[in-house]
Amino acid sequence: MALVTTEVTWLRWLLEDFGVSVSMLTSLFSDSTGAINMALDPVKHGLSKHVGFDAFYTRAYVQDGIVSPQYVLSEIQLADLFTKAQTGTRHRFYLSKLSVLHPP
Repeated sequence: MALVTTEVTWLRWLLEDFGVSVSMLTSLFSDSTGAINMALDPVKHGLSKHVGFDAFYTRAYVQDGIVSPQYVLSEIQLADLFTKAQTGTRHRFYLSKLSVLHPP
């Protein structure tokens, strides 16, 4: 989530340099409820002491109203197309979500 947050903030700064104002929150879709809870909760818990700078970076932008973490089911997480092995049915489902009309 921290990597996506850095990309979102960079793109927002780039748009601002071009004169485009972005006032709405940018949604970060994740299938990890733990990561979402850490980004939303400003309290550092004892069980999360191994978490480094990334969680604090994302949390700062959540608190500033730049990004908003949203839960998405693992079954419809589009990033899985690029990171996990898929059945033929799941592969076609992901391609349809990406608007790929004629897969190779």
